[in-house]
Amino acid sequence: MTQSISDDDISTYLDAVQASGVLGKSARRQRLLEYLIRTEVAGQGDTLKAYAIGLDVFDKPDDFDPSTDSSVRVEMGRLRSALAVFNASSHAQIPLSVDIPVGSYRPVLELALIVETIPETPAPTRKWPVIGGMVALLGVAVMGIYYAFDAPMQVVEPERAVRIALVDFQGDPDIAAAVSSVLRQGLARMQQVTVLSNPTGSRQRPTAEFALRGWVGEENPEGHRIDAELIIPATDRLVWAKSLVVANGPDLDQRIAQSFGNELRVRLLGASKAQLAGRDPQTLSPEQLFVMATWVPGPSMNAVEWELQRVGLMRLALTKDPDFGAAHSVMADKLAYLANVSGPSNTPALRDEAVRHAKRAMELAPLDPDVVFNVAQSQWHAGMIGAAETTMARVLELDPGHDLARFLALVIPYSCQAPPDDVLAAAIAFDLSLSADNPIRWLTLTWTGWLHAHRGEYDLALAAEEQAALIFEIPYTFMRHAMLLNKLGQTDQAASIIRQQQTNWPDISPDHFATVTIPRLCQESPDGLQFIQNYKDLAAEMTGRL
Repeated sequence: MTQSISDDDISTYLDAVQASGVLGKSARRQRLLEYLIRTEVAGQGDTLKAYAIGLDVFDKPDDFDPSTDSSVRVEMGRLRSALAVFNASSHAQIPLSVDIPVGSYRPVLELALIVETIPETPAPTRKWPVIGGMVALLGVAVMGIYYAFDAPMQVVEPERAVRIALVDFQGDPDIAAAVSSVLRQGLARMQQVTVLSNPTGSRQRPTAEFALRGWVGEENPEGHRIDAELIIPATDRLVWAKSLVVANGPDLDQRIAQSFGNELRVRLLGASKAQLAGRDPQTLSPEQLFVMATWVPGPSMNAVEWELQRVGLMRLALTKDPDFGAAHSVMADKLAYLANVSGPSNTPALRDEAVRHAKRAMELAPLDPDVVFNVAQSQWHAGMIGAAETTMARVLELDPGHDLARFLALVIPYSCQAPPDDVLAAAIAFDLSLSADNPIRWLTLTWTGWLHAHRGEYDLALAAEEQAALIFEIPYTFMRHAMLLNKLGQTDQAASIIRQQQTNWPDISPDHFATVTIPRLCQESPDGLQFIQNYKDLAAEMTGRL
């Protein structure tokens, strides 16, 4: 209740916001924030309208018309973004919290006691933290097989966030056993998954949230066909299905793992994310919070608010388990990413925090490839291209089947230099190896566009970027899209691309990319200046257009 908020609470809050640096050097934004809070605490929140704010804070004349002068609305949008960054930072650990809902000028104020919780017993050691921020997806072919479920299940792993019943595959006994074994091993490495087994013979349905079942048959004398499907047993709803023909040979296990393992893991996480959606985050375990925060197939948004909410989920996970290495790795990735693309997040405090989380993740889980992958991503965002290359190579030492790490290890060295023909050809081949509807292609396509751009092949770069934009976009990709349009003389279209993104990224700025983002990524490259110039040209052309 606002009546219980004291001047000391307000002063402490304003000092913390100022210390965090999220408002930059804008004294007017600081004055606006204080005006909103004190007006609400005084019980006069219903007077907080654009006209009154224009007169009282912006020194507008009496004939100020908010319908034709958008300065108050624009500044409120910037303040909301700044507060979202602040709320996701460690500076927000103070009694008063402030939120300004979209569509309103009245702040929502909450006063709470800050209680530090200390676990009574040490958190269990985690040898296999879960999948990192990006993982490779493979194609999907929907099928309709149905097999009877078997006997009561035996828990073979400690119960975690997600339970999956692994039904023994049917068909050729030797190959079926190999498939079941490989998939079981892969699932057992997922920290949030409990694997339940179904011995053959019974028709009792499993009580797990998910079940994996399948059939193996001889396709020809040289190979076998494997059909697999992931379902929700309670409703028999199909979540994922895949059909594959594999040649016989000594490396059959490895090829099964590469063909099914990574895709099964991300599809399982995506389905789990959908089941957790809408639940109170406070009731979720660290592993469940990780499922909600990591990048997997499922609901996601290209928006700064959505990214900051993921940071908030990971902060909550770390209050529940400070030694959860996977959460530290995601924090490192997210904070470094936001610092590089969003001005309000580009503070020394948040950049330093990203480095601390990366170090802690490596201390807690140095042998987990997915945690190491996230750390490599955080290094790349921070412009530590050489370190990111080395760390990504370490991912492949730990997991030679980590396909996305293999792709990024190929292209990361060319973040700010023109790639040779063989590297570009390998990147294109990797993209073409994915199914046409594979969501991860936004990443492979945009990197292909990036490589073309560094070679001066702007038409080819634009074609790849336009394909990527049909799947998903983030600031790196849509700002590069705008840069390419501007480079090709389509300046109005470039401005339109950026304007469309300002709803989700209110502070997105070509100037920031020209002076911070691209120079940071190119800081280790002797050829960086020519690539930075393309973004400087974009920023100059956008002056007065946005």
